[in-house]
Amino acid sequence: MSSSRIALFVLLLVLPLLAGCGGGAKKSGSSLDSQYRQAMAEPDPAARVSQLLTVADKQNKAGDLLGMEQSLNAAADAALGMDDAQGKTLALNRVAESLGKAGQAGEAKRLLREASKAADQIAEDEIKVSALSRMAFVYGKYLNGQDAATGYLKNCEEIAAGIQRPEGKIAALLEVALTYHQLALADRAQGLADQTLQAARTLEDARKRADAVAHAAATLSKMDQSDAAQTVFREAEQLAGQIPDPMSRAYAFIHLSDQCRACGRRADAQKALQQAEAAADKVTDSSMRTPLLETIDRSRR
Repeated sequence: MSSSRIALFVLLLVLPLLAGCGGGAKKSGSSLDSQYRQAMAEPDPAARVSQLLTVADKQNKAGDLLGMEQSLNAAADAALGMDDAQGKTLALNRVAESLGKAGQAGEAKRLLREASKAADQIAEDEIKVSALSRMAFVYGKYLNGQDAATGYLKNCEEIAAGIQRPEGKIAALLEVALTYHQLALADRAQGLADQTLQAARTLEDARKRADAVAHAAATLSKMDQSDAAQTVFREAEQLAGQIPDPMSRAYAFIHLSDQCRACGRRADAQKALQQAEAAADKVTDSSMRTPLLETIDRSRR
């Protein structure tokens, strides 16, 4: 066999192998390109941001850093173009967090400045506290901005102090306490959590008191205080069981179940739903009992 024929034979053997080696990567890249185009075609800007961030994460895992940057820039543009202050702040925070994780601190800080401006337009103080707390988290966790984070969290405490609904104030302060914990500001986190738990215990309305104490228990669990959380969860269970109206008692147990599930306490969550069902059985008005039982069934899924 001539040397030219041998070379041709070898080439014919090698080409399929080369195609096989590169085929998976090409297919993956094409798939991500398609997902990017699909995300860009999404008319709702909030949904577009979510889809683009998902694509960016996949591109990062695939090693396509240029593609990831393109997706993050497109997500930033979509977030900046939103009109709703609450949605805009949430979207900008999410994109800034992704940029911070990707090492693009300058662009992340630019978006957070825009998020701060948008947050100023949020009328509801509870929502504003949640938005600013998340902004503080991004600064402290990903942008080496502990001073900025602390400043935002102190501002959150001041805003929360002015919330008129006691249960709303408690929920806002618990979110701030958890953010302090997430940023390793343990003393401030513990002090605020303890203070807020005491406030929850003083609520006059029995249902609101049970709900607030359950929320505090969940926050303690998320702060890695398992024993303290278990004690406060038991307290919330007792408070829920003392509510005289069976329908309110049932909804308090549903809320307790949700809080248990949120921190991975599945057995406690199922127990609370059983207690909710027992309370629901005592609701005599079927027009109220039926939707209550449906809510319990949905919570089980």
